[in-house]
Amino acid sequence: MTREECCAVVSEKEMPMTVYDMVAAMQEKFASRPAFRWVDDATTTVKEKTYGEFVADIRKMTGYLQETVADLKGQRIAILSRTNYEYGVVTFGTMMAGAVIVTLNQKKTWPELEYELGLSEPALIFTDGIDYGYAEELKAVYGDKLRPMNAYEGSAPAAFENRIDPDGLRMLLFTSGTTGRSKGVMLSEKNYFTAIKMYIDGQKVMPEVAPKEMNQLFSHFTLVPMFHLSGFICYFAYGIQGWTLNLCADPRDMRRDMSMMHSDAMSTPPVLVEMIYNEIRRGNQEKLNGLWNLSCSSAILDPQILHYLVEHGIYINQCYSMTELAGYGLLNVVQEGEHLRALGKPDGFCEVKLDETGEICVRGGAVMLGYYKDPEATAEAIDKDGWLHSGDLARVDEDGFYYITGRKKNLIILDSGENVSPEELEKLLGKCADIKECIVKEMGKKIGAVICCEPEKEQTVRTFVTELNRTLPLYKRISAVECTAEPLPRNALGKLLRR
Repeated sequence: MTREECCAVVSEKEMPMTVYDMVAAMQEKFASRPAFRWVDDATTTVKEKTYGEFVADIRKMTGYLQETVADLKGQRIAILSRTNYEYGVVTFGTMMAGAVIVTLNQKKTWPELEYELGLSEPALIFTDGIDYGYAEELKAVYGDKLRPMNAYEGSAPAAFENRIDPDGLRMLLFTSGTTGRSKGVMLSEKNYFTAIKMYIDGQKVMPEVAPKEMNQLFSHFTLVPMFHLSGFICYFAYGIQGWTLNLCADPRDMRRDMSMMHSDAMSTPPVLVEMIYNEIRRGNQEKLNGLWNLSCSSAILDPQILHYLVEHGIYINQCYSMTELAGYGLLNVVQEGEHLRALGKPDGFCEVKLDETGEICVRGGAVMLGYYKDPEATAEAIDKDGWLHSGDLARVDEDGFYYITGRKKNLIILDSGENVSPEELEKLLGKCADIKECIVKEMGKKIGAVICCEPEKEQTVRTFVTELNRTLPLYKRISAVECTAEPLPRNALGKLLRR
């Protein structure tokens, strides 16, 4: 295959805009192409499924649900599993059946999952059979609804029909719950395909920026779990193109799996961006096995790291998005200058603006249907004019590029009326090599910082804070410092908790 053929991007005119058309294209255009690869733990060999096999299994899954669930349309079907091939089959088989797919983080605590399952009331729960610490509780409450991920295998394939209302509830994804209980985000088929327009538009440059020696189909190393928006959106962004997803279920297997499956692209949280940066800096770029395209958010990344990666042949896609927008937001493919660290700028597929407080607001087809069974939270997030208020604060430069400045709910409002962004101060504290992690928050009407560091480094850290304060306006100075050797508390997705 030529470089252009390896990463040819579907035109906007030919782009499927329904799950039905997307699955049809998988069968009619891409049947012989590899859809998924993964390393089998038992044999330590790479397994593969083509798009033709994938569609056949999707139809079996739809048939299984039709056989098993009465009044299937609109019923919730939950997945409680690590990433695997069957995850995609259950997802698309459920949607093609006219039911609602519910993705759950299997590594949450039982009280968290008990709440989410109770809220969504699933007709069936597909699990991978692994005990994540709550197997007995799960079986006691939902034993008659539990099914293995491959339960569809013996079923007859369903008729190939479009059973989906594009404006109806199709996917239920839960927020990470950084400030309280998680919320169920209701998404429609229309929401997802509106968001996909942004991704396809950003991918048009792929044939131009791909390595000259590229000779195999564009592929993605999928380590981000599928219950997370960054993973789940890959089903759509790659399935539409007929590209390949290389699945990695466990971060501990990342190096093994990457060495056995060449991947062009990867969705990378900040910790992985820094890992890749360190590998290249140490002269170990060959360990990345040809990885050249990173999708990430630059909001909390050091611009020097981004510039270094670009200088060493890494193409950076930066996307600002959220679950409530089905992955839509701002996309930045600039590879140089000050704009490299921007979120991007509006593309016209949805309306984007800053309100009077500097909060990013979005209106259009990507905006969620609302929070499941929570009209009050929905009304708080989406105003009467249809604008979704993201909760993120930003500024816009003279060229129209957006730059994140913090979270609205995290703002520290002082008695003087001054507003202080804790994220801004956390970035400054992060420049101290002895600070492992930190949280800035209000402490007794003062700006305080909770800092994780080695006990013997505490005085060095406090000296750093003192010196930093001398460079800051009086109202931004950190007045209270708490040091701890223990890691700071995080939620199930690894985000620091501010409580």
